[in-house]
This record gives sequence, C-alpha cells and structure tokens, in this order.
Amino acid sequence: MMRLYALIVMFVSLTIFVGCNKGEHHALPAEGSTVEAAQLVEMLRTHRPLYLKGCKIKGLLDFTQVSGSSGLVAVAPSYVESDIVFSGCTFEDSVTAFSEHENSQRVYTMFEKNIVFHECEFKKGVNFTQADFRGRLDFDICKVAGEAAFDGCNFRRGSSFTMANFNGEASFVSAIFGGRANFMKSFFRKSVIFQRCKMEDMVMFADSHFYGYTEFAKLMAYNDIDFANSQFHDRAVFMRSMYLGNIKFANCVFKKTLDFSGNTLIEQPVVKDAQLPDGSVNAEDNVMIQKNKIDCFKIK
Repeated sequence: MMRLYALIVMFVSLTIFVGCNKGEHHALPAEGSTVEAAQLVEMLRTHRPLYLKGCKIKGLLDFTQVSGSSGLVAVAPSYVESDIVFSGCTFEDSVTAFSEHENSQRVYTMFEKNIVFHECEFKKGVNFTQADFRGRLDFDICKVAGEAAFDGCNFRRGSSFTMANFNGEASFVSAIFGGRANFMKSFFRKSVIFQRCKMEDMVMFADSHFYGYTEFAKLMAYNDIDFANSQFHDRAVFMRSMYLGNIKFANCVFKKTLDFSGNTLIEQPVVKDAQLPDGSVNAEDNVMIQKNKIDCFKIK
C-alpha cells in the first residue's frame, strides 16, 4: 500500500509539471469519469505518466496500438514508455497487450516503466501474452471476470497479484519471474496453469484458494515457493520441476488428488500440518540432490 501511495504522489507531481509545460491538450480524465479506451491510447503516445482513479473505461484497451509495428517482421514490439496507474477503475471491455494481424504478424507490448492496476474490475478478460515488463507490474485486489492470459510474460523487476480474484481460467505458461512474485490471498475460481516457468526469486502463494484444476509443471525454481495455508479444492499437479529452493505446503488443505511426481529437489517439501487426500497422492519418481551440487544450475 505504501508503494502504491508513493507511485500516486509521484505520478500526480509529474502530471502537474508536464501539464504546466504542455498545456491541457491531453489533460487526465477527472476522477470517476467515463473514458474511451482509444483516448487512453492517444495519451500514452505522448509518453506522459497516466493516472486514473475510479474511472470507467469503455471499449477495447489495446496496448499494441500505442506505438504500432512496422509490419516487416513476424514478431514485433509495441513500446509503452509511460508510468501507468489505474486505481479503482472498471474496464467494461477486454484489455490486451498482444495482437495477431492478418499477415500473421504478432505484436507484443514492452512496458518500459511501472504499470499498476490497483483494485480494478475487468468485466471481460485480460491478455498480456508475451508482455515484457521492464518495470514492476502490480495487479493487487483486481477482479477478472473472463480469462487471464500471462503466457510468455517477462516480469523483470517483480510482480504482485495479492488478493487478486480470477473468475475465469488463468494461464502463466512459459512466464519468467525475474523478481519476487506475490500471489498471496488470491482466488483462482477455475483452472490455473503455471507450466515451463522460470522463477528466479521467491514466489508466494500463501493463504490462496485454488478452486479448479491446478498445475505447476516443468518449472525451474531458483528460490522458495510458499503455499502455506492455501486450499486446493480440485486436482493439484506438481510435476517434473526442479526446485533449488524450498517448496512449502505447511497447513495446506488438498481436498481431491495431489500429484507431486518426477521432481528434482534439494530438500523435502514442507508439509507440516497439511491435510492430504487419503489414497489420492502420487509422490513417485522424485529425486533429491545435494545443496553443494547445484552450482551448475544457478542463473548465470
């Protein structure tokens, strides 16, 4: 919360400064107003900080339209060079940072600075496929009604999804978590997939609820992953991953089947006071390695 407050103060100060020097042609929307998504794209093209509070955004918000692409390469970035804060906003339509054109070109978004969605409601889905976050991403206390796609994302400086509520399917396939990631007290109402992810720092899922099929597979985890006090209401799969830190399930509740198999670990998982399903646990083919032999796996 203090981090968000600091960002808001910084953005308001920058906005006042820039507004005094550039006039009111792109004045920020007033608190509680209704804004067209296309208007926000135009604002972002000025590279000025963007701060909206309590606003309703109408229409598809497409970050790939901010800088566009040349159309000369198969995969191209759209650059967003502004600090962005959406606080308490409602998105009536989808939000996307990825598009595929008729010429088979795919455009992803490169966010050069911090982007914050705080206590926002997304009435449809969000698609951040292959987004490159050069600053932080904060998605705390957000509600997503539709699908949430973060496949192939690169979270270079950390990310936070604390108390997020995903009512549709959520996917983080091949995502790279370069900094600490926080999913504490989050709700995944349908299936959630973390597959082939690279986790370079600690990842926290403590006190979360997983209501649908849950999969953490083929991970490369260099630090601790903490699920303490979480509840898994459907099948939970943790398989074929390498854990170079601790994986913690203390006080977790697994209500259906648990598959924890084919993993490579340096320590036994922490399962103190966890409630495991009787006769529905697969813990075969796990391999333990010694701590003094993991240097070859460390990040270069």
